[in-house]
Parts: sequence; structure tokens; C-alpha cells
Amino acid sequence: MNTSALHQAGTGVSGSLTYRMVVPRRAEAVRVARDWVVSVLGAAGYGQLGERARLCASEVVTNAYRHTDTPEIAVEVVLADGRVTVYVYDCAPERWPERGGPGLLATRGRGLLLVAACADDWAAVAQGDCVKAVWFSFAVGAWTGT
Repeated sequence: MNTSALHQAGTGVSGSLTYRMVVPRRAEAVRVARDWVVSVLGAAGYGQLGERARLCASEVVTNAYRHTDTPEIAVEVVLADGRVTVYVYDCAPERWPERGGPGLLATRGRGLLLVAACADDWAAVAQGDCVKAVWFSFAVGAWTGT
């Protein structure tokens, strides 16, 4: 696992912070990533978002683990402009999340519906030919970083 915290220089966003973690694509990556996201939010003073973020991170990282063959999964937490945004990156831009709901008796396929219900916003975007990011965000009001 590799982690870092970056001050965003030159973005015009005063006091923004970005935390980044990269884990190998293994079953335990889901637990490690969701616990790390909750730890970052708690340390930044946003512990009240912990359970919502834990659920969303778990679902999105699980999708990267189960539905891609990416060798690594990167997770980024950005604190900026009164928002907390969590990005999950994989190397499978050809594999897009399905936005439609599962059938009534389906036993899987509800993860992104949970993300949509818990987060204030979410999307999936390609970043070039080799990377896909699925992100979700929460509005938290004005953030005053230290």
C-alpha cells in the first residue's frame, strides 16, 4: 500500500488537500480502502460522513476489484470547496458501471444504487485511454484546512 497527502498548489482552491492511496487488486483492498477513507475523513474533522463514505467506498472499490482486472486500485480523497470527493481509479476504462437497477429478484447489482442514495453526487469518467475514475462526493460546507 502506498499513501500520500498533497497540498494542491496552483489550483486556485485555497486550503484544498488531496490524499491518495494505492493498493494491489486483492480481496482485502476493499476493507483497506474503506477504512482508510474513513480515517482520512475523521482526521480532517469530517467524521460525521464516515458511515456514508464507508458504504460508498466499499461499493465502488468492490466494483473495481470484481469487474476489472486492473493490477492496482487507487483511491483519492479531495477536500476542497466545501466538498469531500472520493475517486476510485482502475485501469479498465472499457468496463463502465451500469446505471440501471437490477431485476426484482437479483441478488447483486445494487451497489451503485446505494452510492446514488448515500452520496450527494457520483459519476464515472474516463481519463485517457487507460484509466477510469468512479467518484462520489458530499457537500460539507466551508472547509478550513490547517
